[in-house]
Amino acid sequence: MDVHPFTAPPVPRIKTSEVTGPLGAYFRFNAKLSKLCLQLAVAGLMVILVAVLIQIYGRYVLNDSPTWTEILALVLVLYVTCLAAAVGVRDGRHIGMESLLTFAPERVRHAAEIVVYVGMIVFALFMTWGGGILSWEMIEYVNPGLPISQGWTYLPLALGGILIVLFAIERIVARVLNLEVVPSWH
Repeated sequence: MDVHPFTAPPVPRIKTSEVTGPLGAYFRFNAKLSKLCLQLAVAGLMVILVAVLIQIYGRYVLNDSPTWTEILALVLVLYVTCLAAAVGVRDGRHIGMESLLTFAPERVRHAAEIVVYVGMIVFALFMTWGGGILSWEMIEYVNPGLPISQGWTYLPLALGGILIVLFAIERIVARVLNLEVVPSWH
């Protein structure tokens, strides 16, 4: 077995899906919620694709662009982005400085990972608060071209923030207990 000289051999870790009791139920709930978010994000991408194709057909074939397709696509992009970002937090696929931490001792890497997730929680709480306020303030205004409230445009910020908080807490608990979080797409 070829081991890189700067890294310790991998320590076998228990997967969160193997944990039992209330903590195991928490991990299973987050896994199912994360998978649902991922499925909704993929479905949202497909609806965006259909909306863009309808827009192209209307503009270039019928010479009569439907106004609702662009607004629908813009609103769905926000939902897809926030859901996918939350799943990225749970699966550990966020942007990190792992290249710098490769040379750090194991304890420093663990501490840095926890600090990063605490920072994500703080950011997500502000995102939830701001998105909730924006959504509430805009609820009475109707979106031009698509008969839905403008509040729906800002709701994904609040929902995404809540999901990021849930998933970041899971990552912190898993890191403290030295557990491996099973990615949503498995």
